[in-house]
Amino acid sequence: MNPLVRHPFISLGTMGFIAVIGLVLFRLGADTPPAQRKIPPPTVGTMVPLKADLDVFLSYTADVMPYQIVNVFSRVDGYIAKIHVDKGDFVQAGQLLIEIDHTDYVHAVNQAKANLAAANARVAQQRAVLRNAALTLDRLKALLQDQFVSQQDVDNAQVNMEAAAAALESLEAQAKQMEVALAQAETNLAYSYIRAPFAGYVAERNLDVGAYVTGATASTSTLSRGILSLHDIHIVRVLIDVVEKDVPMIAVGQKAELRTDAYPDEVFAGKVARLAQTLNRTTRTMPVEIDVINSHRRLKGGMFARVRIHVGTHRMAMQIPIDAVSRTEDAQYVFTVQGGLAHRLPVETGIRDGNWVEITKGLTGEEDVIVSGKDLVRDGMPVNVRRLDLKKP
Repeated sequence: MNPLVRHPFISLGTMGFIAVIGLVLFRLGADTPPAQRKIPPPTVGTMVPLKADLDVFLSYTADVMPYQIVNVFSRVDGYIAKIHVDKGDFVQAGQLLIEIDHTDYVHAVNQAKANLAAANARVAQQRAVLRNAALTLDRLKALLQDQFVSQQDVDNAQVNMEAAAAALESLEAQAKQMEVALAQAETNLAYSYIRAPFAGYVAERNLDVGAYVTGATASTSTLSRGILSLHDIHIVRVLIDVVEKDVPMIAVGQKAELRTDAYPDEVFAGKVARLAQTLNRTTRTMPVEIDVINSHRRLKGGMFARVRIHVGTHRMAMQIPIDAVSRTEDAQYVFTVQGGLAHRLPVETGIRDGNWVEITKGLTGEEDVIVSGKDLVRDGMPVNVRRLDLKKP
């Protein structure tokens, strides 16, 4: 029989002794100071700062607006007789959009023509009277030399001719008035046919056939919606508000890039077209307009957009990944590796380009900058280096 089986108390005592010895050894190991334990240095990824030209962009959110917007009103009074277009239709410049009932205006033109014809007839008649008075005066002057008539007769003929001339001038002035009246009547008739002032889309239709419109509305209310609203979007205006600190960097002619949610994978090219040259007192921003060619008319008024304006280029700018920069409340710094040790260096940053940032102060450009693993190190700590080959996209 096995001795351990015959003496179970001996076997239990042996196992207990071994456990106590193991516990003592574990406690001794736990109480060993950290300085006496060997922990391998952390491995960090490093790179030398990249030096390359850096395009400087200003980014803003923006509203897309049509290049031209017009609310179409009637310039004459009357009922709408016909509307030839509807919402969403594309119209050409000069295309007939609306007809106002022009029956009264046709009558007015015909009446004006008749009045002008009568006035011209009276002018022609008076011209004949004037010619006859002039002939009479000439004959009496000839007879006066032979003393067949008196001077009084000649003077009377002179007065008659001058009266005829004055009457002719009066009738000619009346005829001019009739010409103006005819031109006004013809203009009113033409205004009863409302045409498109430019090519664009009908964005709104607010009235229907039979509605009464008046020419006074267009001149007294700029807030009225009009019969139709016409939008020209062959070019769109992109409106941004530039903050005060960026105003010196904005200039007419600068290139811009436009992105919209409607076309997330497409970039539309534009340029700065107009500067307001004044700042809003409340927001301290300056309105700026960017023109974007929209020949396919894909961009629509009212769209929300993101804009980047190219305002310059920093030549051979020193750049590192943004993740390499650590920040506190009042400082920015990076870790570099020198002689196998991590060193903390304060830096100043400039332009950010995606996941990269420009370093304007604090580095020479020859250091090994810790990009990955920087959260594992402290100033002066030994580190193992793994060189990274990072490049900007």
